[in-house]
Amino acid sequence: MKKIIWIIILCITLTLKVSANNIYNGTFIDAHSQVGPLITNELVSKQIIKNGVDLTLLSIRGKSKTATERYISVNKLSKNKVRYLVPTKLKGFTRKKLNDDVVIKNIKYLKKDAIRNNVKYVGFGEIILQHAPHNHKKLKYEGINRDFKSKRISRAINIVLKDNKPVILHIELNDYEKDSKKILSQLVELSKRYPNNNFLLIHMAQAEFSEVEFIINETKNIHFMTSTADNATQRKIKKGKAQIGWINLFDKNDNLQKKWVNLMNKNPKRFVLTLDNVFDVHWLRDYGNKVYLWRKALASLNKDSALQIACGNANTYFRLNIKCLKVR
Repeated sequence: MKKIIWIIILCITLTLKVSANNIYNGTFIDAHSQVGPLITNELVSKQIIKNGVDLTLLSIRGKSKTATERYISVNKLSKNKVRYLVPTKLKGFTRKKLNDDVVIKNIKYLKKDAIRNNVKYVGFGEIILQHAPHNHKKLKYEGINRDFKSKRISRAINIVLKDNKPVILHIELNDYEKDSKKILSQLVELSKRYPNNNFLLIHMAQAEFSEVEFIINETKNIHFMTSTADNATQRKIKKGKAQIGWINLFDKNDNLQKKWVNLMNKNPKRFVLTLDNVFDVHWLRDYGNKVYLWRKALASLNKDSALQIACGNANTYFRLNIKCLKVR
């Protein structure tokens, strides 16, 4: 009987050990997410704590006058587990007909408001160059397709560069395939023009594997943020409703594809872990699954690469001054 009990204990121990090896348990930073009017500060904070995310870089949607106030509330409720990204999209940045001076003035106002409230912002939210039309009950949007020659875009980028912060760019190479070569060429030019600044492409810029390789080979300071590049996103794509060009880093079994594993291990400084929760459903239904999905994906990488992508790069680019631990 004792022998059987010991065998059972041994099996459980081995199972736990294997499971632990298959899940990354180091410092976990979400380098860009958003909180809007469809969810409360309390619920967002609860989800961050519940899912063991060590730090979230947070941008605010909704009313510009309460953006800083909402951030302060979430930071307090989450026990200091968020850092502020000055919102760039509030008050019409992506509206085609709105005057450039107005939208740039709004970004400057939000920055000043953070300073006035003693909020030490670590960067700015995404600057949208391209965004497919949205026909969804939670977002009606006509779409936008700009490039780096746009005065509005260049002025917004200059605000971020002046602060010596990393520039987060929203580009959709697949949804605007006809312009992808132009945008790729302009990215290389941007990299050469500002060699000492870092540019982060949210949602992997919808770049196919060959395009990611091209950017890595042709630039040294353009990096990829991992949000929406997974099976969970693919399962929700509805043609005619929103963007359909998202790429997928995973296979059908929710494992990181081998080519991406190899590329990330070879170039760990070029990828930044990002979840980019936006709407209430993202925080309340998808969040926990995505955290687990990425912990599993990170465990398939070399340990040093995993730590770099999950913590080290965000820590460096946004100057977070935290300790990145392989095991928390």
